[in-house]
Amino acid sequence: MASPSRARRGAAARVPPERALTAWLAGFFPRDPARVPIGIGDDAAVVRCASRELVLACDPVVEGVHFDARTPRALVARKVINRNVSDLAAMGARPEFLLVSIVFRRGTTPRAQRQLFAGLRAAAGAGGAQVVGGDVAVADGPLVVTVTALGRLTGRALRRSGARVGDTLHVTGPLGGSRLGRHLRFEPRVAAGEALARLPGVRAAIDVSDGLLVDLWTLLRASDVPGAVLDAAAIPIAASARRLARRDGRTALEHALGDGEDHELLVAASPRLRWPGLACLRAARRPIGRLVAEPGLWLETADGRQRVEPKGWQHVP
Repeated sequence: MASPSRARRGAAARVPPERALTAWLAGFFPRDPARVPIGIGDDAAVVRCASRELVLACDPVVEGVHFDARTPRALVARKVINRNVSDLAAMGARPEFLLVSIVFRRGTTPRAQRQLFAGLRAAAGAGGAQVVGGDVAVADGPLVVTVTALGRLTGRALRRSGARVGDTLHVTGPLGGSRLGRHLRFEPRVAAGEALARLPGVRAAIDVSDGLLVDLWTLLRASDVPGAVLDAAAIPIAASARRLARRDGRTALEHALGDGEDHELLVAASPRLRWPGLACLRAARRPIGRLVAEPGLWLETADGRQRVEPKGWQHVP
């Protein structure tokens, strides 16, 4: 029979795999002790934030829905973090801390796991945020990665409500065709969101994640504004939307209006707003439409005005 001391040494050597992974992750993700006094390894993290108001967002990505099994895990990680950072940007917030929950498909190799972790670390660092905790599980289903993002306001909070009839509509970049790869590689408009939040004439904002039309409709409902007219000639169309149009027979404009996953910011602003000459707002200076008292969504083309439906990505089964 082993002595108690030898038994204790033997027990200490057999670290449960999940605990070993947690210990490894605690060293893998960088931690600034001044901002994160307690990070990965405890039941919860403790963070310090200069703002009294935190902005929180939570979004998942699911294999087979937001990416396919062949997608490099680094791009899966980049997408899930940037989706959440884009939500913070739409509120005018700067990302600070991230919680990551991962459900790996059973049988995922350690190499594939580390590729995902490396992608999470790189995307968090690029966004100026720190991964401070989360959870890892295994299941027979698809890979699911969920991020909870915490940001701080450097000005006021932008909201979907607050727009008024007569406001002009603006967008921070080109739209459409994201499925050709931009849905994995987009850059969240953090600098633009912070700049917009400092402009008193900006009334409302929303992240264009589900499609321009449906997200505009959402902004109208939140602001209790009856309708909007979009200028077809002014809507910035991504090059990927034009490439996709050549493949499937739909127009590039149709792709720009409804594809989704653009993660640009759609803004309603006072028509008297004087736009600053900031590089991050260059694309937003030109209005793409206006809010009107006439109910519905309208598209103005060279042939006249036509009513359009709020089509886009729908998450309800």
